[in-house]
Amino acid sequence: MATSKPSSMQARILSIQSHVVSGYVGNRAATFPLQLLGHEVDVINTVQFSNHTGYNNVHGERFAAAHVLDLFAGLKANGLDNGYTHLLTGYMGNSENIRAVEDIAQQLMEANPELVFVVDPVLGDDGELYVPKELIGLYRQVLCPMASLVTPNQFEMELLTDTKISSLDDAKRACDIMHEAGVPNVVITSAEVTVDGQKGADKTLHLIGSEYNALSGTKHQFAIAFPRLEGYFTGSGDFFAALTMARHASLAQTYDGLGALARACELATATLAGVMKATVDFYKRSHDSRDVVSGLPRGSRPSEMVRAFELRIIPSQHLIVTPVVKHRAFSI
Repeated sequence: MATSKPSSMQARILSIQSHVVSGYVGNRAATFPLQLLGHEVDVINTVQFSNHTGYNNVHGERFAAAHVLDLFAGLKANGLDNGYTHLLTGYMGNSENIRAVEDIAQQLMEANPELVFVVDPVLGDDGELYVPKELIGLYRQVLCPMASLVTPNQFEMELLTDTKISSLDDAKRACDIMHEAGVPNVVITSAEVTVDGQKGADKTLHLIGSEYNALSGTKHQFAIAFPRLEGYFTGSGDFFAALTMARHASLAQTYDGLGALARACELATATLAGVMKATVDFYKRSHDSRDVVSGLPRGSRPSEMVRAFELRIIPSQHLIVTPVVKHRAFSI
């Protein structure tokens, strides 16, 4: 495993994903932690909603690809597209926006061949697809092969690789499929898997990561076990993708070989776990210490409960800057 030394690398990031007026998903979940960790962030919003779709009522607008491209054209006309080191993408919502991001990514890569492109392929979760089915193929064939890092959840990874993930070995094979498609860094953000043929505890989830150096042919695959928290969290994937990108941006330049992704995931997992625990604690304080009622489908959750589960990012900013790592990566 590689050694590392401190880095003060500041990234300049263009983040293209959703936006809400109230709450923390999409760009609202990503921008603050990226800035707090010392990176410059510009944002283009693919939607602007009053709140996230976990609430019973949502107002706002989904933006057409022409809107996204026009905003980028304005940046380019003023020379403001110069100097981007990273591109982060999240919720697209339709195939046209994926094509728009493909265009933007190609332009940024022409200007900076070293551009780091992080794709959070927002498709769905827990067996439920949130977007039109045709986006699966577009992510698989268009955006993922362009990416430096992808951060799907278990359901999304299964869709993208056409692989059922039930064990760590399944997850490793799925990561290898991504590597074969040209993606050097892969993180399955949370998965329910068996370990050594044994089903894990019901309250344990695993992050599975894999980093591959095509030049040397070396690969490092790892996992992080962490406890499942009961609740209705929205935006945690957006938050995690931003944290992982920020940490990896600082670490990648300091590692002589593989290892930066695993450390970035340790730090990002520590922050996310802490923020999610703070969110659960806030829910219990505001609901007379009542336990979370599980299994409520979208559309049936009271707004006051959904609001109480908005990620407690601002009150927990110390956990972003100085996370306490309790769950370590282990090689698989």
